[in-house]
Amino acid sequence: MTDEKIVCLVAAAGKGKRFGRETPKTFHSVEGLTLLVRSLKNLSAWGGITRFVVMVPEGWEEQAEQDLAANFTGIEATVTAGGETRKESVAIGLKEAGAADIILVHDAARPFVSPALIERVVAGVRETGAAVPALHMTDTLGRLRGEELDAIVSRDKVVGIQTPQGFRTDVLRKAFEAAEGSEQKMTDESSLVLAAGMPVKVVDGERWNVKVTVKDDIEIVTSFLSGTKLDITGS
Repeated sequence: MTDEKIVCLVAAAGKGKRFGRETPKTFHSVEGLTLLVRSLKNLSAWGGITRFVVMVPEGWEEQAEQDLAANFTGIEATVTAGGETRKESVAIGLKEAGAADIILVHDAARPFVSPALIERVVAGVRETGAAVPALHMTDTLGRLRGEELDAIVSRDKVVGIQTPQGFRTDVLRKAFEAAEGSEQKMTDESSLVLAAGMPVKVVDGERWNVKVTVKDDIEIVTSFLSGTKLDITGS
């Protein structure tokens, strides 16, 4: 490890509408721990993160603080209410981050992030200024026209981008400043960095760094953690 100050912004403010439950997705418990706690445990296992800033839905700050207090000792973490969009939430987290050399942004809904993956991302940031983990696509990709298949898209140059995404702090702040006041839609932070004309290095992602999006994903996560066989018969 180096003496760099690395702050990790943990994005947990989404309402999880596709998840289809009243409780925000990242507060859903799987095998005794919430997705948020599991993500923080795996992030902190790397050992190089100086401080965490956790963005949660407004009104869930106290619950998040209680969960962190019950499961962690010796880590510095700030809990704050996020915004209505990911862009707003990360902007809030970026302000809370203060002085830092490197910013990591991780989806709390990815509970299986590994220390090796974090190390690759940080190494990419040191080299380029911005880095994201990604997987090459194995499925055939199609473009739709209405409800019909319009064309097959070559997968040779297509990757699936994961988190944590990493940035030199000045790079990420410049990207947000450049996007200020624009209507640019942001699905992740790397899209803002690219739009601002700065390069983003791609490092190897991991198959098990899955993101919980819908209810069925919980069954996959539970199966993995418990070692039970996943029932895929649909019965």
